[in-house]
Amino acid sequence: MVNIYINGKEVAAQKGETILQVALREGYDIPHLCYHPALKAEGNCRLCLVEAAGKIVTSCTTVVKDGLEVNLDTEEVNRHRRTVLEMLKGLVPKSPLLNELSIKYGLEKVRIAESEEVCIKCGLCVRVCSDLIGADALTQEGRGTETFFNPPFGEPSPDCVGCTSCAFICPVQCIKYEKTDDTITIWGKTMDRLKCSNCNAPLDLTQEHLDLIVKRGDNLHAEDLMLCDVCSRAQTLSTMKTVVESQLNLE
Repeated sequence: MVNIYINGKEVAAQKGETILQVALREGYDIPHLCYHPALKAEGNCRLCLVEAAGKIVTSCTTVVKDGLEVNLDTEEVNRHRRTVLEMLKGLVPKSPLLNELSIKYGLEKVRIAESEEVCIKCGLCVRVCSDLIGADALTQEGRGTETFFNPPFGEPSPDCVGCTSCAFICPVQCIKYEKTDDTITIWGKTMDRLKCSNCNAPLDLTQEHLDLIVKRGDNLHAEDLMLCDVCSRAQTLSTMKTVVESQLNLE
């Protein structure tokens, strides 16, 4: 364990943690768009800037050390934060989330030309698809403000499994998908939804995704994944009841 100081208050932290991880755990509010606890931090959006040891740094990538002094709301931090917000707002002017953050941090006017873009270029969609799902169905192309994320060559990817994790993790909800009782459509590809093996309710699962999970070997059993939430809970309760009854009988 190490001790750091956030806005003058002493806070305990574990070695290897980042400023953002510690601050969020302690209830401090640091805006962030490209950070997700399930993925390695890359500091792409630059919105989580703080002052640490007298320097402006990205809190999601800066590892704590004993005695580190961190200030979250200095005028310089807020000035840098407003600049980043202004750039993001110019890129994605119609984002409700960015509008909310602009009001919160006092960005009154965007001085750069507004675009019709809907993506903030954080790259979370590509990383969740590759690092967590293991599908590698999305790629990053271009550089800077010309960066974009798509299936390779802009065509429906044979590797997409319809999990919609990319849409779920997107901080500005710019990835569109459609679900019916029978299908999931995303990135121009339509896949059939599997049905609960017990009650036949539609699952948020496709055969492609199920095959990938089994192939990964995550100690998840296909028969368990083929149950909807209601039936899964019912099965769990039934199993628990059986275990308790058997224990009572043994006593």
